Amino acid sequence: MRKTSSKTQLALSSLNHFTVDGYSAMLTPLWPAIMTLFSLSQGTTAFIAASLGVIVAFIQPIGATIGIKFGEKRMQILSVLLSAIFIPLIGVVNNLVMLIVFLTLGRIGNGFFHPNAAAFVGKMGFYHEHTAMSLFSIGGSLGGAIMPVVIVWYVKLFGFRSMYLLSFFGVIIAVLSLLYLPRFKESADHVKQMPGFGLKDSLSVRGVKGLVFVIVLRSLTLMMFSNLLPLYLKQIGQPLVWGGYFLTFSTLAGTLGNYLGAILSDKIGPKNVNVLSIFAAFPFALALVLIRNTYIMLVMYIIMAFFAFFTMASNVSYMQKFLPHRKGIASSLGMGISWGMASSIFVGISLMINSIGLHTVLFIGVFSLAAAAITALRLPKAEKSAVNLSE
Repeated sequence: MRKTSSKTQLALSSLNHFTVDGYSAMLTPLWPAIMTLFSLSQGTTAFIAASLGVIVAFIQPIGATIGIKFGEKRMQILSVLLSAIFIPLIGVVNNLVMLIVFLTLGRIGNGFFHPNAAAFVGKMGFYHEHTAMSLFSIGGSLGGAIMPVVIVWYVKLFGFRSMYLLSFFGVIIAVLSLLYLPRFKESADHVKQMPGFGLKDSLSVRGVKGLVFVIVLRSLTLMMFSNLLPLYLKQIGQPLVWGGYFLTFSTLAGTLGNYLGAILSDKIGPKNVNVLSIFAAFPFALALVLIRNTYIMLVMYIIMAFFAFFTMASNVSYMQKFLPHRKGIASSLGMGISWGMASSIFVGISLMINSIGLHTVLFIGVFSLAAAAITALRLPKAEKSAVNLSE
């Protein structure tokens, strides 16, 4: 059997994460342009964005189950190809139905990717598991950070219709994964993951429901802000590129926060990091919606994201601690199902935007973060790994 460096596997999985999240991140700053091109209202645009989030998030357990049978390598390659092919193709569609079909197929790639790639990383056995997971997560964060500003300038210079050219990058990454990730049988888990991977049993484990609730509330806030701030900036008269700046700089700050939070999790435990992260992010989220100066809003959003992302990666490892023999399901609970629940709530909230306004809806996101902070205080502590299995 071919010996593959765990560092190489981690680096390539992180590159895949960069690619998949990068393609998904194209959409958020482009919602104002899509709204204009297809003559949509703010509420309808937000509803489509939220509905896609629901579909993608709740498909993650299905992706995790498929990954158990076919292996995480296959699922990573499939995910990259779905994202790379269908999301850039939205530039050539001429009707709303095909737009939604292409967006759904592209975002399903994102949903399939996360539980399988996170389980893949979790099985490598790094002693500093939170740090390893954060490096994987940073790949996605960098993709999410870089692409918003890249895509708004790309569209400005070359036009919305030429987006299909961006597919070639993802195809190249998929080929690299085919060549350099472990063989299919090496990435499929037939020992640890097969027994009892049901969601019902997993949710009955102590700590799982509480952590899911915290992730849902925090994700709801981040989801609302990232999707609605570009629309809000357009509403107050700012050009499309400002939405890209907000998303790029905040995600770069979040990437740093993600890494630092993971290091802290290895030192002081993920529960303490959850409490620190969410309580610290709350006042900056509140200031963001109270202040109308665009530059100060940007600073507040950057600082809020820095703290809010502290738990982005470590909570996946935290959930895997509660479910050590169900890492794929743990990953889908920590990401897909929790994000899906947050997206479902966001769908309902989006229906109110036309009647109560974007600014009021952003306040709901702030107090969702406050509820997450209070709930984090009741999370149980997690056991630390006893052995070093890395490299």
